[in-house]
Amino acid sequence: MNILFLDSINKTTYGGMEEWIRLTAQGLAGKGHRITIAGRPGSEFLRRAGLTVDSINLLELEISGDFHPGTISCLKKYISQNSIEIVTVNFNKDIRLGGLAARLDGAARVIWSVGLDITKDSLVHKVLTPRLIDGVIVPSESLKKQITRLGYINPEICNVIPIGIGDTEYTVSSENKQALRSKYNIPENAIVAVTSGRFVDQKGHKYLVEAAPAILANHPDLYFLWLGNGPLECFLKEEIGGRKIKKHFIFAGMLDNVEMELAGADLMIHPSVEEPYGIAVLEGMRAGLPVAASRVGGIPEVVSENETALLFEPRNTDDLADKVVSLLDNPDMISSLGIAGRRRWEKHFDLSTMIDRVEGCFKSVLNAEQDHACF
Repeated sequence: MNILFLDSINKTTYGGMEEWIRLTAQGLAGKGHRITIAGRPGSEFLRRAGLTVDSINLLELEISGDFHPGTISCLKKYISQNSIEIVTVNFNKDIRLGGLAARLDGAARVIWSVGLDITKDSLVHKVLTPRLIDGVIVPSESLKKQITRLGYINPEICNVIPIGIGDTEYTVSSENKQALRSKYNIPENAIVAVTSGRFVDQKGHKYLVEAAPAILANHPDLYFLWLGNGPLECFLKEEIGGRKIKKHFIFAGMLDNVEMELAGADLMIHPSVEEPYGIAVLEGMRAGLPVAASRVGGIPEVVSENETALLFEPRNTDDLADKVVSLLDNPDMISSLGIAGRRRWEKHFDLSTMIDRVEGCFKSVLNAEQDHACF
């Protein structure tokens, strides 16, 4: 197949769906499919995509409005000249740009790979979205229910394909713990709780800040290692400083690879208030970390509660603190949850399984009869 991935995310942001595209593109290219990834010039998304495999083509697009004729014309030309069969889109803007370009081409089919509920109860969405997509891929049943609730997305075209990730050479070990503490100048005997995600409201970092004093009152040797960046970084640092707990928080920034950081930590805390899936949680399980996470969105589908993770109610700082403290109070639980998490990733969330299912979905859409007479 000849496949184009389109993602109009802004130049400085890189999130879960961008990582899904990178992993999926790499896997499909490895199976002999021809892959193009399209995004904004100079974007972090295209930079990381370019690190994947040499055989993947990168297409830089000047992206502005949802119906920009220049962008649509450029996409249509590329699709036609390169015999693109499948166009995958991410944001609502991508549905319009990529969907209209594909319809003008007349042959390419459109798959909406959804990482977050961005459906809207508006005439434009109700009329155009179902006419511009031929299939949908969602990572969880929770997200499928969200995007179909308004009635204009047909549940029958929605394929639930859990996100998978490849193996890593880094797993929790004493050597990795020592290396992490040395890298970030953390005391040798400290406990490290890692949190991975952009600093945006969705990820709920502020609730962890609010819960931190209660956690530290029970475990003053705990350090919070935060991986990521985002618009709320200054606000979060001010909140931490105001609570006089600044020395317990380490901001590592946005890293190309977080595997060593995860393998050197003792546990993962994931306080999201909205999480359609939870790639970061899956990465923690793969590394062998016990997880304390919000009971929200797709997270209960990724973890096995009380076997690989303790779940707390989103935005509930008391419940968050209680769950983390109960985990820290029980070293045997830390060990058992970490081992079970690694086993759960191996059994259910392997990357090759996801790639096979995505490939099958693409082939199914290509083989299906579609009616695009309105275009």
